[in-house]
Amino acid sequence: MARPADPHARSALVASARQQFRAHGIQRARIEDITAACGLSKGAFYLHYDSKEALFAGLVTQFEGQLDALFTTRIGEEDAFFARGGPFRAKDLAPRSARMAALTEMQARHDIAALELMWTWRDVIHVLINGCQGTAFDGVIWQAIDREQQRVIEACARLKRANVMRRDISNDVLATMFIGVWVLTMRKMVAQEQKPDFPALIAELNLLVGEGITPRVRAPTRARATPSPLRLSLPHRRAPQRLSSRKSP
Repeated sequence: MARPADPHARSALVASARQQFRAHGIQRARIEDITAACGLSKGAFYLHYDSKEALFAGLVTQFEGQLDALFTTRIGEEDAFFARGGPFRAKDLAPRSARMAALTEMQARHDIAALELMWTWRDVIHVLINGCQGTAFDGVIWQAIDREQQRVIEACARLKRANVMRRDISNDVLATMFIGVWVLTMRKMVAQEQKPDFPALIAELNLLVGEGITPRVRAPTRARATPSPLRLSLPHRRAPQRLSSRKSP
């Protein structure tokens, strides 16, 4: 009768493997080093995983599942927000508008949650960017980014229909800007040991980006119209292709 796998051993192997993948990449990480670091045998490893690549694929799938859950929640809240009030009107875009403040707060909260998740999985993201060359995962992160850019294009069109994004800038240009900011932020973050101040980061990005993309409104008096800030929005995901869809060796 086969010996059952110990769930505590599985979690220990995962923690050890994440350290080895982060330090050495997928190819150079060795199963004997993974097991030695957590006091287990190679036999114990093969009770849980067929290969180190299978273990890493499981990490990517878990990360994707949590990210998808965040985006599902985000889209649901945004849909409910616009369903209650409809498209934005001039008064909603005015400075100190309560509705704009509510939208900005909601989106900032989701942006911070996404950054928190990326911080938790920064070692796996680092490997996808820097440590998977020559494996089945090589280039997968950049293919995913290309797909995300298309999703941002669709999201921009959706926000324009809700009158919360200016229409004289193409969706392609907007998506390039959004994706560029998030990719560079992610790349910098995964190399850091000290956790950034995510609320402060999002506040600065929202101020910088929002003042450029929010529709202008005509001032009701002689006072000069001031653009209202709009949050930096992460891409919506609809039936995304999986990062882990490529077969591991």
